[in-house]
Amino acid sequence: MRSTRIVASVVLVSMAACTSDVAPAPPTEQTPVATVPRLAVVQTMRSPRLDGSLDDPAWAVAQVSDPFVETRKGGVAGIRASAKLLWDAQHLYVGVDVSDALLRASDRKHDSHLWKQDCVELMLDPDGNGKDYFEIQVSPRGVVFDTRYDARRVPKPFGHLDWDSRIRVGVLPRGEIDDRGADTGYAVELAIPWHAFSLDGKPVRPPAIGDEWRVNLYVMDLGETRQQAAAWSVLGTGDFHVPSRFGILAFEGPADEEAH
Repeated sequence: MRSTRIVASVVLVSMAACTSDVAPAPPTEQTPVATVPRLAVVQTMRSPRLDGSLDDPAWAVAQVSDPFVETRKGGVAGIRASAKLLWDAQHLYVGVDVSDALLRASDRKHDSHLWKQDCVELMLDPDGNGKDYFEIQVSPRGVVFDTRYDARRVPKPFGHLDWDSRIRVGVLPRGEIDDRGADTGYAVELAIPWHAFSLDGKPVRPPAIGDEWRVNLYVMDLGETRQQAAAWSVLGTGDFHVPSRFGILAFEGPADEEAH
């Protein structure tokens, strides 16, 4: 088994983990779910090196999310994954670690339908109103799909694919992608510039300490016989586009060890 480092500078258009070629029909019933999770996002004085390794000293001050759960009802998911987030004046940094025994990611073109195989996905609703939210997907190869929506799944089918997130990505697969050998997983790092969230071309300031954003994170995994998914915040339905179920990111100042 061989580990390979992939580092890429890419542009993202936000796209949900359960995005499909045909949007799913509204569920007939919704499973009662718990309160959405909350994660403190510490301000960092040094940006992480985007090489797919979450052992970078910058990540040491970041809080680790709860393990991702089964998307519809919560509970233990078939995929083990967790996330860390940091921020500074220029970027929101996201690191996701995924355990995966079979890495499958054949797409190599930007904005391919990454959700059909293995990928990490984010949906971000900065003002928490359920509108103007963003979707970003990254595969174990470092390929990106990104888009923006005016409202829940609007416009169909895949939002505004001309949205340019201008993110940078680092990925570290722990194994050989698309072979038959056993793998152990992969890690993804993202640096999303704040100006990516501009809707009118005007500059966007970073959050202030104490601000909160609504965000959900997902992992898609294509195994030998079926695909499965996990989410940071349980959704109560089969659709991943549920802004009201996104978790809460709470932006904080520097950790004690960085503040001095």
